[in-house]
Amino acid sequence: MTRFPLTPRIGRALALAFICALVVACRADTEGLETLSVAEVNERIAAGHAVLCDVNSADVRSELGVIGGARLLSSYRDYDVDVELPRDRTRPLVFYCHSPFCSAAVDAARKAVAAGYSRVSVMPDGIKGWVDARLPVESPDAV
Repeated sequence: MTRFPLTPRIGRALALAFICALVVACRADTEGLETLSVAEVNERIAAGHAVLCDVNSADVRSELGVIGGARLLSSYRDYDVDVELPRDRTRPLVFYCHSPFCSAAVDAARKAVAAGYSRVSVMPDGIKGWVDARLPVESPDAV
């Protein structure tokens, strides 16, 4: 068996490749769902064409805030569709969680689709992307 020397340059390249593969593998799988950028969600809010659904934990909400007007769901997995979402199942819903590496928004959105909601999307960048874009947030107590 031929051995190749592991130089520092090759070692760094392998480490970088591993990290990149890990990042791609950890991103939430949004297949089958409409995805919206932070800018697109902001435009829909301004036009009154979105019901925002925040599925973050209380800790994330306290740390980063919430988007004004968002419905704060009790849980991404166990929320009560009939109580926490609009009765009109054709209203456009936008789910968000912490960041692209969080799958809570995708899971909550899939639950809404399974319950018969027809216009469901996710904002993969989450509240982190919203804050990074320097868009306004509110205290979770104010919503």
